[in-house]
Amino acid sequence: MSALPEKLLLGVSGSVAVLSLPGYLHAFRTAGVRQIVAVLTTTAARFLPPSSLAVLCDRVCTDDDPAGGHVALGRWADRALILPATANLLGTVAHGLAPTLLTTTVLAADCPVTFAPAMNPVMWQRPAVQRNVALLREDGHDVVDPIPGAAYEVASRAIVPSIVVPPAEVLLERLAADAEVPA
Repeated sequence: MSALPEKLLLGVSGSVAVLSLPGYLHAFRTAGVRQIVAVLTTTAARFLPPSSLAVLCDRVCTDDDPAGGHVALGRWADRALILPATANLLGTVAHGLAPTLLTTTVLAADCPVTFAPAMNPVMWQRPAVQRNVALLREDGHDVVDPIPGAAYEVASRAIVPSIVVPPAEVLLERLAADAEVPA
């Protein structure tokens, strides 16, 4: 296993799984990740305000406050982790689209990118989502398979079976692994 990245770009897309970020960030810092810059989508910022995330990150960027721009952010990082990665974000990046600061940053990144999906299990099993995951992997990106779990579902306002991001230890192993940068 290689060393953990010193500079982690954390991409955050809009899922209720955003609420678990503080635990992951604590684990990353404890393990030795020195600098973390978060890039939030507009929807992610509705779940977890940037000001709350700023307590745990060195910098937080949004579409409204890009703080340096996508190219600079993409060059800055040693590693990028998209946590959580929604079905929408997976499809957008898989097809090379860049409507947000996060997607343009991922497309401009010079470093390995890891996606950690979280979504409804029916969505995860859809052929379109699986095709997008396959495209991301073909492009050289790392996609961590989510695990079965339970999550709060905003639509039903209930705890339901879901596909969730693996524990922080699993993600730390992936972040420390040597990964090829797409050509």
